[in-house]
Amino acid sequence: MLEHERLKEIERKEDEILREEQEILARLPKLVTSISFKEITMLPTEGGNTLVYTGTLSPAGSVLAPDFVATVTSNDPAVVPTVDATGLIVTVPLPTGWVESTTTPLEIAYATTSASTGQALSATITPSAPVVLATSVSFQQVQ
Repeated sequence: MLEHERLKEIERKEDEILREEQEILARLPKLVTSISFKEITMLPTEGGNTLVYTGTLSPAGSVLAPDFVATVTSNDPAVVPTVDATGLIVTVPLPTGWVESTTTPLEIAYATTSASTGQALSATITPSAPVVLATSVSFQQVQ
């Protein structure tokens, strides 16, 4: 009977440890599973402009791995994008006089890696067509 009681006590302690581990894991930040980018400058894709994109991590509240490394590359060798230390801001300076190819639209490849977690993300940023701004506004009275 003594052996049976010791086994029950060990089992109870194991359950307690498991619950504590689950509580700790629930408090840890969740690693991101995807990222999307949105242009914040809203400039046309024309030479001389600098396009800036911000990344949004998903799911909400998730984080990049502590040791993430982010890289960005362009399919046009004349365009050299950069990514900031947070991994969330991509800057795409378009050289003065640069003209986008009519056959191969500009694409920026974004990727992250992590040695400690194995986390790897990728996204493609395709700058939008030039923004057409309104040149006039007309109003009509309605009753």
